[in-house]
Amino acid sequence: MKKNLRSAHSTLANSKGFLSADFIFSIVIASGLCIVFFSLTFTLSMVEIGQYIAYSVTRAHAPGHKTQEDQTAMAKAKFASLQKNKVLRPLFSNGWFEITNLDIRGGGSDSKDFADRYPRGLASDADLPQIGVRLNFEAKMLKMKIPMMGSTDNGSGFKAFLTGLMIREPSAKECFDQIRKERYRAIMALDKDRRFEKIAGASSEQSYVPMEDNGC
Repeated sequence: MKKNLRSAHSTLANSKGFLSADFIFSIVIASGLCIVFFSLTFTLSMVEIGQYIAYSVTRAHAPGHKTQEDQTAMAKAKFASLQKNKVLRPLFSNGWFEITNLDIRGGGSDSKDFADRYPRGLASDADLPQIGVRLNFEAKMLKMKIPMMGSTDNGSGFKAFLTGLMIREPSAKECFDQIRKERYRAIMALDKDRRFEKIAGASSEQSYVPMEDNGC
């Protein structure tokens, strides 16, 4: 009886194998943390690439064109070309990251801008239009289950906006409407002797007429 009690006590007091268990636990935790930090670092790198795409699309949208619709079409064409780029396409088609929902707001005739999302702030900046493009960025790579830590996703995913704000140059149609119609009417109203109508081409329906430069 005494021998059996001594044997049971020896078994409970035996600490062999504890170091192996601690080592395995530490390796699993360290590996999980390495996976998390690698995923986070890689995601931040992809955000920079996505921001480059947003900026490139904004640059394509900003230069003047015949109409505002043409400027919007240039931005969409640039976004489509970047999506098909042989270097960028594999990065956003492997299921880890996605860039979708191109949102173009150029102000002008449609009066759409990002002022509701990005307030102008200071009163001195009230005249600066918040126009440009915005993309949806989703990092599916961050959705994972780490051993002994659980899931990193709460169900809403890891999403963010990539925004490029750049003032759009006026289109030829907008300049034409301002100069040929609004400004021309104002000048004609001041010209009591109707001397301006005598300038060749001033009252024609051609695309180009002599007019003082107002910056357009």
